[in-house]
Amino acid sequence: MPEYENMDESPSQGTDNVKPASKPDLPKVSGRAWGRLLKLFHLNTSVIFILATEFFEKIAFFGQRAILVLFFTDGLFLTERKATSLYHVFTFFATTFTILGAFLSDYICGRYRSILIFSVLFLGGATLLSATAYPIPLGRSGVGSYIGLFLISLGFGSIQSNLSHFGADQIGMKEEKQYWTYFSLFYFSVNLASLISGICVPILREDVKCLDADCYPLAFGVCSIAVLVALVIFGVGTPRYKIYPPSGNLFCKVFSATWSALKNKIKWLRNKKEKAREHWLDWADPRYEQDLISDAKKLYNLLVLYPLMPMYWALYEQQGSRWTLQAHEMELSMGSLTLKPDQLQSLNLFFVLFLLPLFEGVIYPQFEKINLLLQPVTRMSIGLFGAVVAFLIAGIVQLQIQKWQLPPQQDGVTELKIFNGALCNLNIDFLENHLVMDQHALSPSYPVPMVPYTLRIAPDHCSLPPVSESINFTTDSKTRSTLFIVQDLKTRELTVTQIPDNTVKILDNLALVRIFPLLGTASPSRNRTVRLKCKPDTTEDLDVKPFVPSAYTPIQFGRCSLELSEGVGLSFTPIEEEVELKQGGVYTIVLHQANNTENVTVQLNIDSWPKTVSVLWQIPQYFVISISEILFVVPGLHLAYTQAPSSMRSVTMAAWFATKGIGNLIVVIVAESTLITNQAVEFFVFAALMGLISLIFLITARFYKYHPIDNRNTEEKETDGLNSEIKSPLPYSNKENVTESNS
Repeated sequence: MPEYENMDESPSQGTDNVKPASKPDLPKVSGRAWGRLLKLFHLNTSVIFILATEFFEKIAFFGQRAILVLFFTDGLFLTERKATSLYHVFTFFATTFTILGAFLSDYICGRYRSILIFSVLFLGGATLLSATAYPIPLGRSGVGSYIGLFLISLGFGSIQSNLSHFGADQIGMKEEKQYWTYFSLFYFSVNLASLISGICVPILREDVKCLDADCYPLAFGVCSIAVLVALVIFGVGTPRYKIYPPSGNLFCKVFSATWSALKNKIKWLRNKKEKAREHWLDWADPRYEQDLISDAKKLYNLLVLYPLMPMYWALYEQQGSRWTLQAHEMELSMGSLTLKPDQLQSLNLFFVLFLLPLFEGVIYPQFEKINLLLQPVTRMSIGLFGAVVAFLIAGIVQLQIQKWQLPPQQDGVTELKIFNGALCNLNIDFLENHLVMDQHALSPSYPVPMVPYTLRIAPDHCSLPPVSESINFTTDSKTRSTLFIVQDLKTRELTVTQIPDNTVKILDNLALVRIFPLLGTASPSRNRTVRLKCKPDTTEDLDVKPFVPSAYTPIQFGRCSLELSEGVGLSFTPIEEEVELKQGGVYTIVLHQANNTENVTVQLNIDSWPKTVSVLWQIPQYFVISISEILFVVPGLHLAYTQAPSSMRSVTMAAWFATKGIGNLIVVIVAESTLITNQAVEFFVFAALMGLISLIFLITARFYKYHPIDNRNTEEKETDGLNSEIKSPLPYSNKENVTESNS
């Protein structure tokens, strides 16, 4: 049972920070270093419990979210577009459920009980997600995982509208500087937790195997343990918390007063018999107390900025979806170190942890000396422009990636390559194309319509009869093909075989390889075995049939040696040449053995270019978005608390997170609309929209009016409704309970 303290005692003259005698200004702590730390930041022990709770909850949530888009693609086998949409739908619910948490907190349960209830739901969802993430058909159906994700979004979202403000309630001071310090530490702990989970959880996912697949159950299981730790820490701190009662149906009263003011204002505009009033809310009926009207003015003065914020979150939240998928298409190996695409999000967290103290301790004080960056809305305006720059950089990087990727195919058109496996040069004609191909050469890709047509082949300076064949191509425009031309060693006739190119998704740290064995031995019909030994310790045996291309096989990328066996189960003979397989590359390895010889030559053909652009080129965009985050998010949290009426702070925090949810919804709409198929163009479109919103926000911020911090709640009795014997009157219930507004 929490300890309720009496806050009715009047402060001594000359100070606003004197607390009741029942609790000293700073709690007794053991250890000089710990006590100095509390004094340095002006913290109560209860605030430490709140920061620790937030730390472990963020380890859980951001750990789950870091691997979520890859879980959708690799675990539930969804397309990248569908995975992007579901990722942002999940984030949308996790942020919009803050409204539910704010409603229950302010009107029914109070912040303490709301946090407690929804933490249990968060734990249940995390446990269910971990239990249903096994790589088996039941887990892959997705039903259990989707239910778990819904409970996570419900629990976590409802907590977020209360936890940061519940911690601010513990400060009990009126100086705005103390709130700056608290919210900076709060955000620092959030990013530290996110950094740890963003690095460790992907390692657990990939480096530990569950049934020969990425171990999502273990990764999600560690996150559920973090939720349990957070719940225990929050419960242990209960006796030290200051717990305030819910404010009742105050928000409904505000809307009622708003409706009354609008009706009376419209009536006045029609006849204008009375004298004009300073603010449109002053037209509310006299039955609404002035404190209520004053709070409504503060609320609307703050909320007028919020409609401009969703676009920022639409850009910011793509770190976990589009930017992660972008990293998936980049070269992740740096010497002996190979990064994971879902680890790159940790760059943002690392930069924030490094830059936040720098901004608070050095950059802001220097600008304050010249009267710049003094107000939160000014910092937020610059932060919005930072997001524009970050997405311009992301778009430029994407252009470089797309230079090495196969372009998307047009409807009704497929692509064709030809491999000459004959013993002489060939002249090949099809449609309007004429090729002169050397032996063992692979042609570039040619766009061809999906209709039957005639392929004409003529030998070039060798004794082969002309060949004419009609080739029927597939009607699937997504399937590229290669025509393999081979020559029978006995009859010397040419045969043409159409083989589909790769349609298999390339997983992390892998390349795709198929073997085309042109093995002119005495027994060409006998199956052979090709062994690839790739550094450091990967060995793969491929059974192949001479003159027939094998299926694509995923291979650990690196430098590989080859060995050839005369048959399945027989000894292997090393092949002198080696091949270099790079991450994400798709290759056809041609083994050519002249008739009646033992010499085997190796030819490496690139079907699809490997990942060429280094993932290090993502560092600039993460650095800029991190600066943008410090300038936008921390001042935004501070503004949502200090500029909101004390009785509606959960509502303003819920509105803050709701803008985040709407931003994620914007990404879902763009992803599902398929209006923009080029990813680089999509990045530039987001940057342009953000630039327009930034200009509007900058203009709007110039007219924002600041109000003193409302600390009326700290002068009332504390309760959470947990003890039925302790009751506090609802605000604005009668004249005696009205506290004068600070505005």
